[in-house]
Amino acid sequence: MLAEDVDGIVVLITAAGDELLDLNPTGSAVWRALGAGADLDAIVATVRDAFPDAPADALATDVSTFLAELVEAGLVVG
Repeated sequence: MLAEDVDGIVVLITAAGDELLDLNPTGSAVWRALGAGADLDAIVATVRDAFPDAPADALATDVSTFLAELVEAGLVVG
């Protein structure tokens, strides 16, 4: 898989090259934090810092759900 940051948005190309995924700003922040080796708590803190108006009570759940989707899609190893 290939990941490119294009104007602040992460674009993923699957290993087979048959699918292109562009992440929204929140997903892009999560992806970059993953690339830096952050754990769940650090990823949530990164998203909270990047998007201070996001509802804090939902952040951990939303990040966990997104990470599970990445694992299910085979884009990251769980």
